[in-house]
Amino acid sequence: MRNWSPRGKKRLKLASVETIALEQPTQSTTSRETKEEMDDNLETKGNLLPDDLLFEVFLLLPAETLCKLRCVCKSLLNMINSTRFIEDHFRQSERVLITENSFHKENIRSPFPLPSDKKNELYFNFWDIHSGKGQKVCMPDTLGNINCILAACNGLVLAKITKNGGLVVMNPSTRNHIRVPLGTIGFMKECYAFMFSHFTGAYKVVHLFRDDSRNIRCEILNLTTRSWHAVDGPKSGEFGLITTHRSVSAIGALYWLPQIDGCNHVVSLGFHDEKFLTVPLPISSTKNDRLVEIGGSLSFITHATLNLIQVWILKNGSWLKRYSINRLYDITRFIPLCASTKEIFFQREEGYPLLHIYNFEAEEMQEINFKGTNRVGDLYMPLVKSLVSWDNP
Repeated sequence: MRNWSPRGKKRLKLASVETIALEQPTQSTTSRETKEEMDDNLETKGNLLPDDLLFEVFLLLPAETLCKLRCVCKSLLNMINSTRFIEDHFRQSERVLITENSFHKENIRSPFPLPSDKKNELYFNFWDIHSGKGQKVCMPDTLGNINCILAACNGLVLAKITKNGGLVVMNPSTRNHIRVPLGTIGFMKECYAFMFSHFTGAYKVVHLFRDDSRNIRCEILNLTTRSWHAVDGPKSGEFGLITTHRSVSAIGALYWLPQIDGCNHVVSLGFHDEKFLTVPLPISSTKNDRLVEIGGSLSFITHATLNLIQVWILKNGSWLKRYSINRLYDITRFIPLCASTKEIFFQREEGYPLLHIYNFEAEEMQEINFKGTNRVGDLYMPLVKSLVSWDNP
């Protein structure tokens, strides 16, 4: 991928980049002359904007808009596709929630007869964390029938296609996707996870399952080669129910809380050595405790008492207590979903469509009416609306 420097001498004249981007999809064909004309329009219309200012302004735009702007001209394409822009945009991108059933199909309303294979469209649902409102994004019809979402990491989701059709890794914001083969099949107790390396920017898919001897086996899919390979799984005594909690990717490893209640350790899988290890917890876990990622680090959020939630951060192999959340009411039913450096988000155990947001600085708890799902008790997963891809360097 070609790097783009926002501090070069080149300057772009920009009248209305968004107007050009929105007008382009209405064109039925785009010839070489049309592209050259669009470049000329971009260079001749409007006010003069330096590259570094253009870079900063575009960082504020959502990923969906940036995908359209990449089609305007080569200059914008090189800037938006640059490694630096993707990384900087990811750091300030909007975080949303998704569920296992975020994919769904709807019938197309048309006054004209449609082919049998074109009578419905595939959509993906985002839910805004702070408002509880849903956003529907149309997906490519080449994806086929999505059964459920298995895992999410950064801006990517791993989904399973029905009838053993394999797996698909995609970015719902950019609509980019690749199909990958299923691993070992035929086992009811299994789970999938995404593993991400902050050092290389690479992704791996992890598949855990119990064999006929009730031993936990593990296989890993490298998204670069798109092939599975087996590794030594965790010891059965260190790992309880493999479908208990979702994994968390942080500091170059995957982490699981392997038991529902009374767990004294965390199980980790290193990205590079692909070995399982155990990490002792600072205190024994309770039923609604969870692992989340905060600022790239692993965090353990535990219900210490009826009215107290503690937030621990793993730093250099040791746990440090970072925050304490004190309320005057029972908060043991608040299940941690995800967190940022300023806020932590909870879902109620009862399955009510409510989301609770705690602000660390203001020390306040806010309640959001969350009406985005079709089923009560849906399990939410955090996702970043970004430009990231599995093949970013």
